[in-house]
Amino acid sequence: MPRPWPLPIALGLVLLSAFANALAFPPFDLRPFAFVALVPLLLALRSGSVPRAIGLALLWAELSAWALASVFPQSLADYYGRTPTFGFVLASVLFVIMAGVYYAVFALVDRRLASRPSAFTPLLVAAAWVAVELARGRLFTGSTLFIGNPWGLQGYTHATGVLAQVASIAGVYGIGFVLVSVNAGIAGLIGSWRAPADRSAAWRGVGVSFLPVAAAAGFGSLTLASAPEPRLEGDGHEIAVVQGNVSIDRRWRSDYYAKNLDVYLRLTDRALRTGEPRLVIWPETSLNFFVEAEPRYRGAIMDTLRGSDAALLAGGPSGEGDKSPPYFNSVFLIEAERGVTQRHDKELLVPFSEYVPLRSLDWMQRQIEGARVFEAGPSSPPPLETPIGRVGVLICNEAMLPEVAADRVSAGAEILVSPSNDSWIRGRAFAEHMLAVVGLRAIEQRRFLVRASTAGPSAVVDPWGRVTARTDVASPATMRGAVRPERGVTVYGRLGDAFAMGCVIAVAAALVLPLVRPRLRAGRPGSAVTH
Repeated sequence: MPRPWPLPIALGLVLLSAFANALAFPPFDLRPFAFVALVPLLLALRSGSVPRAIGLALLWAELSAWALASVFPQSLADYYGRTPTFGFVLASVLFVIMAGVYYAVFALVDRRLASRPSAFTPLLVAAAWVAVELARGRLFTGSTLFIGNPWGLQGYTHATGVLAQVASIAGVYGIGFVLVSVNAGIAGLIGSWRAPADRSAAWRGVGVSFLPVAAAAGFGSLTLASAPEPRLEGDGHEIAVVQGNVSIDRRWRSDYYAKNLDVYLRLTDRALRTGEPRLVIWPETSLNFFVEAEPRYRGAIMDTLRGSDAALLAGGPSGEGDKSPPYFNSVFLIEAERGVTQRHDKELLVPFSEYVPLRSLDWMQRQIEGARVFEAGPSSPPPLETPIGRVGVLICNEAMLPEVAADRVSAGAEILVSPSNDSWIRGRAFAEHMLAVVGLRAIEQRRFLVRASTAGPSAVVDPWGRVTARTDVASPATMRGAVRPERGVTVYGRLGDAFAMGCVIAVAAALVLPLVRPRLRAGRPGSAVTH
């Protein structure tokens, strides 16, 4: 048994891994780092005591979260109107709860798997990582206090390009499996130099660990070779996205209702005069009033659309006709002659943002004039019938959850649209990361996806993950693009997270069978030997 790494070296390995891993994600996009960034972490976790490994895993999760989401603390402070200290403490606690605990479990499983090295150990380690990411993304989705946390999943380092195409079969978890298997193979080989008895298995493991990469690269290359050339215009229905970039400080103030609306109306008028879009899309909360109960503002929207063939998809609060509860975070389809014709209510709300789970935590709810607490909309809502086809709506964080996009397609969506409110989080790193996360839904379902953001980037992503149009970050803008209705269903669309669940089963079997096998052998007739 090799001597454990000294603690300072182990800490250095964790620090190196966390920041090398962050460089693989947007906005840095140094993708080759994704194949090696976890190697130092695995080496550190496999050395020393179990409590130390748990502590190192928690530290890695915290450091990784800070590296990927350094803007969160101040953004949380701004969002709730509190001090930077409040934001720092809240972010640190959330990072541990929503990431650290899971990677601590991974540390325990990885140590067990690595203690019995074989040619298939890297694949089992990758499966264990996928199991942890699946738990992060889905375990508490829809629960009272939490919602799935798929931020920073390993597969988002390759959300576009060749390897990303495997998401149409196995989702983001399939990409993560490919990447982690290589990391585990390399880590096993490096570790074997301190344990020569394991070297033969480690070499075989390296060879096996590269097989998923070869398979994914081959599949992705063939898929992209057969895909049509991406086009901005002239291929499908023209759409326009309006990005108002209205300050969050004035969004929910009644004295700014008309001023905020005027920003969007002026940009929409410009889009209608410079093109012929069939659908104009505004972001989540672009309407900060009850459009169904405000004939004057609704009339101004209809007047702007009049004379064109365009309809408008816009996000805003809704309630009963007299503005009374229950309130919903909604998206409306508005036409020039008929006004509001359809409405989609958000299904999965964010705790402490759109509702308060417990009365004792009411102090964490920010004050919203008019609609302070939202109710969840119906599950599995049907798509909206629009001039460009049947649109499945993914409001803000819903687009981070692959199962929600799959549900929209299962209900008949031919195009995916994600209106989002990003103004409360500052920084290009967050914005680019979010585009990668949301854009992967296009590959998983082979649908055009339109992202309409309050602060950017807004974008059109084609069914192969290629961004055909986009805006910049933190600026008012209009964007033109083209989309086509698609009706096919991918393997991932049919089977969902079957691959990730298979990883869970494989890891469970690898952990349990060595414990059960001796008992089974002992129970066989003739297994006992008498001397």
